[in-house]
Amino acid sequence: MTHDTHGGNQRPRPDTVPTVTDPGKLIAAIPHLLGFYPTDSIVVIVLRDGHVDCTLRTDCPADPSRYRAIATQLAHREVRSPQGARAVVVLVGTPVHHHDLAHHLGEEFTTAGMPVLLFGVPRIARGVPWFDYGHAEHTGVLPDPTVSELAVRAVAKGLVTQPSRDALVTQTAPDPDHVLTRRAALLDADRDRLDNQWLTARTDPIRRAIERITNGDERFSDTDITAACHALTMPGVRDACLSLPGGPHAEAAETLWLILTRTCPPPESAEPAALLAFSAYSRGDGALAAVALDRALTANPRHSLARLLRHALDRGIPPRQMRKLITPPAL
Repeated sequence: MTHDTHGGNQRPRPDTVPTVTDPGKLIAAIPHLLGFYPTDSIVVIVLRDGHVDCTLRTDCPADPSRYRAIATQLAHREVRSPQGARAVVVLVGTPVHHHDLAHHLGEEFTTAGMPVLLFGVPRIARGVPWFDYGHAEHTGVLPDPTVSELAVRAVAKGLVTQPSRDALVTQTAPDPDHVLTRRAALLDADRDRLDNQWLTARTDPIRRAIERITNGDERFSDTDITAACHALTMPGVRDACLSLPGGPHAEAAETLWLILTRTCPPPESAEPAALLAFSAYSRGDGALAAVALDRALTANPRHSLARLLRHALDRGIPPRQMRKLITPPAL
């Protein structure tokens, strides 16, 4: 099951998100909450005090026999139930025809003690009709998602809403195998020399790379990549890099983690991928964080930071709470 979770202070601030008094506007806001336009998905939006507390998207199971199981998992394990919260569940794509799925979701969320509203929409685009599973006469059409207040605020923040989750995944796609193999050989050959060279200056390759990106230079040689990659395998360096989100070099650092996630060979690529996930999670981009964690755990299934972040993301822990769990030293 592929799912993406967003907590707390997410893509743009929750207080700008329309509430269920206007279901069409709320549904049109989903792509900008997730970071991409979902298809064949179950989207759960948890509202508290009129604001979005958490947004979760998961693939709709192809087998109808799994509908109850997925409803139980979402209502009782995946979605947090803070006091006074209620859920809005939106089925997007082919699931809209599966009223049994909506029934199971409504039943399980009610059993879990969370009031729930259920809507369906074939796709999220201007003029597409939406409907309410609980009240057949309650219908409407979606406004243009690309010109909504939330879309404008996302653009102002420099956040890009991708056309699909696959497009988001492409951002972290690794370089060709032969290129990664060449860099892995360079990394192995230089490991002893690099260990000695960086005995007292282990963070230098990261500092230099961030400075170059800040100055507009994102062209890195194999030597640059393997040097930064090797530095991140040192726990002290990787941990120090956790101090960068929210700081003056946060944007350049995240760009570096994205570049290294694509260009480093596994298993070392798990390090920048985990940092990319942490950076994205810290600014509320749960979709990119989820994709980065997939890359990190594929490269190294036992990576401790990636596993911790996956645990936090899967449980919808807000970024502000997650950051309290990690107190890194300064880079």
